[in-house]
Amino acid sequence: MSGAAYEKRMEIPSDCQVTLDGKTITVSGAKGTLTRTFHEPRLNLTIEGNEVVASTNISRKKTRALVGTALAHIRNMCTGVQHGYEYTMKIVYSHFPITVEVKGDTVHIKNFIGERGIRTARLIGDVQVRTTEDEVIISGINIEHVSQSAANIQLATKIRDKDRRVFLDGIYVIRKRKGEEVKSIV
Repeated sequence: MSGAAYEKRMEIPSDCQVTLDGKTITVSGAKGTLTRTFHEPRLNLTIEGNEVVASTNISRKKTRALVGTALAHIRNMCTGVQHGYEYTMKIVYSHFPITVEVKGDTVHIKNFIGERGIRTARLIGDVQVRTTEDEVIISGINIEHVSQSAANIQLATKIRDKDRRVFLDGIYVIRKRKGEEVKSIV
């Protein structure tokens, strides 16, 4: 370790360009560019050759955890600009067919458990949403925007004041794709 109480290194993938300006890191790749600022004062970021080095001068457990968290965010940014992220959601209903429409940065969910009103969910950031008859597919390069948009859609169809064991209607995440890696939830 070079003068720091704790440090970790991450190799930069060959098809990513990473630049550092103070505590703002920019990652560029085939699918686009992502920028993130780390405001933590105890975290030091540097680029040494083909590696990103995150370090801290304080060796307390919570401060050391910041180093790993920062590198995980940078790793997710590299994966996003190389391959992108995709969440597949299943539209589940037992009696009343649910209709899903995308209008701008909102998703409109109609006829949910026979309701006359329209439930809406907000899309976060620059995500693309495709709908089929029984699926909603959310894709983008920023994992936080993709996952939060999926969470907003799932939360919009949360059933309240009814037995969830009987009323299973909703829109649920069934598959997550990160690059070539597919993680099935169901």
